[in-house]
Amino acid sequence: MPSFRGVFVATAAILTGIANADYFIEPSSVPRSTRESWCSDEKTTCPIICQQTEPRTTLINDCDADELTYGCLCGNNQRPNVSEYSLTLPYFICQEWGNQCVKACKGANQCAADCREKNRCGATNPKKYNTTSTSTEATASQTDSPDTIYTNGPGGSASGSHNGATAAFEAGSKYSLVLVLTAMFAGFAML
Repeated sequence: MPSFRGVFVATAAILTGIANADYFIEPSSVPRSTRESWCSDEKTTCPIICQQTEPRTTLINDCDADELTYGCLCGNNQRPNVSEYSLTLPYFICQEWGNQCVKACKGANQCAADCREKNRCGATNPKKYNTTSTSTEATASQTDSPDTIYTNGPGGSASGSHNGATAAFEAGSKYSLVLVLTAMFAGFAML
């Protein structure tokens, strides 16, 4: 007869496993080659995530394609939350869980939509551990008036006043281009 203590420990272990598992799929429901690909991506992603914290090394980087379990431990003895990232085993399991959920809906649109919308996978809002935060305050400043004429190209000086010579020069340059293009068009038309 099982003891109360044994039943309690087993129940606690099961509940802890359920609480830690975001999504569960039967490993055999996914082709072996796909599971191996997922593990390959997990093993590639773990060191990249660990590079964000000092000492930028990885102590444990393992993945079991048969059981769909993984181990990722950074050099600072911290286990990163890889479920926040894409291309990790929790991401792929979540995606497959969504696929199987949609398939189980048997064409019911709202059910299928709920499978995806209520169960977002990966890249939720990963923490950037190696960034510094700075803040600046925006201030408003007056810009040039709409009547400003810029000369000398970008970065050149600006003149806010229009005198007769400047206005004549501006008009002359625009109309001379039109005159040259009209003459060229007429020349080709006569050929």
